[in-house]
Amino acid sequence: MKNTGPDLTIFDRSAIHDARKGVLLQVAGHQFTEKGFHNTSLESIAKLLKLTKAGLYHYVQNKEELLYLCYKDAIESAEQCMEKAEQLDCKAPEKIAAYIKNHIAKFNQPTGYFIILSEFYSLSPEHQEELKERAKLVDHHMNKLVEEGIKEGSINACDASLVVLAIQGALNWIPKWYSSDGKYDIDKIADSFIEFFNKGLQTR
Repeated sequence: MKNTGPDLTIFDRSAIHDARKGVLLQVAGHQFTEKGFHNTSLESIAKLLKLTKAGLYHYVQNKEELLYLCYKDAIESAEQCMEKAEQLDCKAPEKIAAYIKNHIAKFNQPTGYFIILSEFYSLSPEHQEELKERAKLVDHHMNKLVEEGIKEGSINACDASLVVLAIQGALNWIPKWYSSDGKYDIDKIADSFIEFFNKGLQTR
């Protein structure tokens, strides 16, 4: 029987902390994308969140750590989307389509905010190296999906590495132009991206 009791997570301090941190990353990521890392201050982020700067230090030690957490959030999301796509029982193009759709859907959820890659080099060398390695692993899995499609005959013979660069580049640039108040809703964007890449990849 389904438990219909009260949701006790509202009293879970860890859950509350994580929820607040998610909002922090969303707001900070948006500010970094709109204004750039160097033109965004912790004070301005705190003000948007109706916090004092001291209150912000409950979540991060400095602005660079906040930028790192925004990128880490994006990488973790990509990893989760890739894992789900690989578990599907279907051909490679459908797996790639699922990755794209799930990845883009994250932009419409109040948990973090993907930020433009031009701010990546504001990170410390250590953080850059860590995130690059994780991003390379996601790209490696995408590469394998494309090669899987070529072998099964569902994807045209092509340079898998270039396909990966095209897909990930398109996804990584979305924060620069996407707005929830813009002309296209997130589902329309996802469907259009999938149609574009599928037409280019799939055999006829």
